[in-house]
Amino acid sequence: MKHLIYIFVGLICCLITLPQVGASPLENKKQRFRITVLNTGGEPQQGIILKVAGYSSEYISDEQGLIDFEQSIDNNYVRTANFYFPTDKNKTVKSLRLDEAAQDTIIRIDRPEDLARFKQSGKTLLVNGVLKEGGKPVPHAEISIQGTGKRTFSNAQGEFSIEADYSHLIMIRAERMENKYLDIESFLQNPNQPLEIRMTKKGADGVYHVVEKMPEYPGGMKAFFNYIRRKAHTTELAEKTQKEGAVMIQFIVEKDGSITSPSIVRGLDARLDTAALDAIIVMPDWIPAQEHGVNVRCKYSVPVPFKKPKPAPPVTPTPAPEIKKDSIAVPSVPADSLAQDTILQVIPMPSADSLVTDTLITDTLVTDTTLVASADSIAIQKETAASLSTSEATEVKPKKRNFIVRFFRWLFGIKDKENTPVESKEEKTSEVVPEEGIQKEE
Repeated sequence: MKHLIYIFVGLICCLITLPQVGASPLENKKQRFRITVLNTGGEPQQGIILKVAGYSSEYISDEQGLIDFEQSIDNNYVRTANFYFPTDKNKTVKSLRLDEAAQDTIIRIDRPEDLARFKQSGKTLLVNGVLKEGGKPVPHAEISIQGTGKRTFSNAQGEFSIEADYSHLIMIRAERMENKYLDIESFLQNPNQPLEIRMTKKGADGVYHVVEKMPEYPGGMKAFFNYIRRKAHTTELAEKTQKEGAVMIQFIVEKDGSITSPSIVRGLDARLDTAALDAIIVMPDWIPAQEHGVNVRCKYSVPVPFKKPKPAPPVTPTPAPEIKKDSIAVPSVPADSLAQDTILQVIPMPSADSLVTDTLITDTLVTDTTLVASADSIAIQKETAASLSTSEATEVKPKKRNFIVRFFRWLFGIKDKENTPVESKEEKTSEVVPEEGIQKEE
């Protein structure tokens, strides 16, 4: 049994080591690459990041724009090098196939500030191209720089050369061909060799308006609007011109995904229309439309929105609630009570020699335990005023109080005071004079 186990383990080890024995010796071979990164003006680009697909290593260009590194190669699999700006390591700005032709090569990468500087300088460069249609050269085609009056024609081999700048588009027109529009950046990616431009015959195939699978921008419409916002500077132009809206542009997506025959369907402003059209003309190829699984030409319309940036809302401090110092808090009273929404009034304290001093004190103490109805409060005030007015009278008689006051006086055991000696004297002097005295006076 043990022998069988040993044999089984040995077979497994052999199966694991077999691919390594039969592997190609080129798999582990490393190749050296020297890639120089320049902008289209020929200036070195320092700090550009290179990453090889499938590897985590990063290589950065030096002051001369040189990236010098070694990479394992495999004849059965081609690696791709992706380039990034140091400010954004998630967005690829250019890709390069790592093969024998890329061992010592130059690539062109322009930063946004480079393009802005080139456009302001008005610098011109000689660009070279060759026109082909179906693998055949296109002779006698007109190549012109829009807005400058410069133009030239392709020779019998479809080749041409022309001075171009960074601010104007290059338009190519040929008989029975769709017009083509390019910018100078397309020509300067590989300045050592002419740019091959594919031309499309007019009416070679029917143009569809609705198909089973409509054309699509690489990455979807979200990526398309990000490209438009970056290329056409929509926010900056909207703020500069103080105009908002959308420019509607129509074009044809060819079978190979290229864009032809762009036109403005609905304009907004001359400057905005031009910026939108220029961005559409030079945008990357689309994913072509399909009908029954076959690529077809399709007419497509897109809006180019121009919108000003939203201003930040002003921050207003919240005012503190005002507190009235002399306000009196009124406790809540049931709806059926006569004292609802009634504010207690302060009753002035009578003089010390008043006969009703203790009465007023007792009555005001009662209000601490229960609420007195508004009608009773008014009655108490009237009684107080009446008692004050009769304090100087020669004779003080017991006052008839309402039942609530009498009840609380009875409850707290308060009795009326007896008449003072002054009052007794006044009573004696106020006696009725006998009739005899009256007769004598008469």
